[in-house]
Amino acid sequence: MSAISEVFSSLRNQKRRALMPFLTAGDPDLAFTAKVMQALAEEGCSLLEIGIPYSDPIADGPVIQASYTRALAAGIRLNDIFQMFSQTLPTLSIPVVAMVSYAIVHRHRVADFVNRARDCGLAGLIVPDLPVEECEALRERCLASGLDLIQLVTPTTPQERAITIAQRTTGFLYYVSVAGITGE
Repeated sequence: MSAISEVFSSLRNQKRRALMPFLTAGDPDLAFTAKVMQALAEEGCSLLEIGIPYSDPIADGPVIQASYTRALAAGIRLNDIFQMFSQTLPTLSIPVVAMVSYAIVHRHRVADFVNRARDCGLAGLIVPDLPVEECEALRERCLASGLDLIQLVTPTTPQERAITIAQRTTGFLYYVSVAGITGE
């Protein structure tokens, strides 16, 4: 059972809900990100979702877009983020998932990206711009590496498609509760 599945199993047994805050890696800097991650883990969050800054996010609103812009303007790059993860994640008592654009995964080669994600201690990936019909190579690589690949459904996802997505996701199914962008 994955670390994420274990968290949700434990919460179900305790009849508790999960709290999974979102942070942008590197906003305002990676040292601050690491400190906030540690504080959130210590204060009882169930999991953490860390956004990997991307110049052209498709589903993020102005608040998250601005945080990505600040991080990128400060010179934050994927190698820096993985280095911070390598130092920080082993000290946390909760799983961490990265939300990342497929453009970043693809640019760094799927196998290499997944291996680095696993090696630094990530528990899973959320790749919002990769449709379930096109995710098999990434999904297989994640499964082989012990990472969950979390899929998304929205209020407008047709039922048949939602069933397919639910069958293909691992860790948890990410339900985007409103149609449109997030982080407004």
